[in-house]
Amino acid sequence: GTGGSSTGATTRVTQVVTSAIEVGAAVGLGTVLYTVESRPVVALGGSVPAWRTMATGDTGQDVRQLELSLAALGYTSEGMVVDDEFDDDTAAAVSAWQAGYGLEVTGEVTLGTVVFVPSAATVRSVNIAVGDDLADGTVALVLAAASQQVVIDVPDGDEALITPGLEVGLGGSGGSTGVVTLLRSVERNGSVVVQAVIAPAAPLDAADGAVVKVTVSVDELDGVLVIPSEALVSRLDGNYALQVLLPDGTSEFRSVEVLGVSGSTAAVRGEGIEAGTEVLQPT
Repeated sequence: GTGGSSTGATTRVTQVVTSAIEVGAAVGLGTVLYTVESRPVVALGGSVPAWRTMATGDTGQDVRQLELSLAALGYTSEGMVVDDEFDDDTAAAVSAWQAGYGLEVTGEVTLGTVVFVPSAATVRSVNIAVGDDLADGTVALVLAAASQQVVIDVPDGDEALITPGLEVGLGGSGGSTGVVTLLRSVERNGSVVVQAVIAPAAPLDAADGAVVKVTVSVDELDGVLVIPSEALVSRLDGNYALQVLLPDGTSEFRSVEVLGVSGSTAAVRGEGIEAGTEVLQPT
């Protein structure tokens, strides 16, 4: 369907503002909304607000939203599965994300570090300024959802293929195109559904709530190989590799970029990795 709405980014702790996003700026998965004492507050995808510090042992929809967002951003770990449980593998992925964003590496997501947003948006107003002392509950920003967006359910097992930045077709043959801006998880009839939020490249001739055909071409994912996530080998430098079987029966490790992880599958790309490449799983 299509549509738009607005929401607010609310502070949860008392901190001093050191930078803030500008009015009119686009907000998507991984956008830094503002910094407090030089620590970024980051937008992640989800409809359930961030209401607590998330750490090992926690369970819930907020944990699933966190894991889905981390995987979509490329921050994952060898054994991380997108589910409702914050385990050691989740903590490893969080640590990689913290290192990437210049946060203290703790393996926990402190309350006030992330803001879950349900859709791609723009900044409608900024209610904070550099030097402000933020009190708990301050509405720092007001976000407005994109004037038009398309939301689709992602089929089970395909979450690793449909990632932010992927271009898709809209409206069938001769139609427009759009870009996936956000992945989010929502609860429906007692089960959790992963959704992709798509921003059309041009306005669609469709009313709010109208059905729009979305076409995803795997050919767009040049050089991407879908593998069992258990085949990923974590290296000491924080990167990943695959153990590739060679024609003579020996094997070698080849570095790969992890594009996404969903359940038991992962999408990777790397030199010497192509369709038909045989990989070994660690025992």
